[in-house]
Amino acid sequence: MSFALLGLVGLMAQTPDWAGTWKGSLENHPAREGAKAVEVVMELGEFPVVDGACAVMRNRYFEGGVDKQVKDYKLCRGKGAEDLFVDEGGGLQLKARWMGGVLVTPFKYGKTLLVSTMRLRGEVLEEEILTVEDQAAVEGPLALRARGLQRLTLRRAKR
Repeated sequence: MSFALLGLVGLMAQTPDWAGTWKGSLENHPAREGAKAVEVVMELGEFPVVDGACAVMRNRYFEGGVDKQVKDYKLCRGKGAEDLFVDEGGGLQLKARWMGGVLVTPFKYGKTLLVSTMRLRGEVLEEEILTVEDQAAVEGPLALRARGLQRLTLRRAKR
């Protein structure tokens, strides 16, 4: 077996087996008063393990059984295992990194810092987005205020 093939086999052993359709719910913390329950259906493709490959990352959000929103993204690999990004379409690509069994995607929007994480814990797929009020950098430590945490908790419905 070639070294390149051995490297690919090793990488595949470290990536999640999350391809399929997942169903669950979305929670916001702190909870918003009067917020409706949101159910989520997520479709995920195979984790991209070769250069130039992309995988489907599609979320459908339902309130009271009514389809309210679709987020149709792709998880892609550029050149090498460390070159991952979430393609949100329209030219927007968010850098991502696979670390310790977690897909981590940090980004900023205006004066807000967001850190998205996605991991498979046994039979539960969990995605969280931590939202933090950003401030200009200073010399030394700077305390930031967490504004919210959004969590999707999903179970596999279909492979």
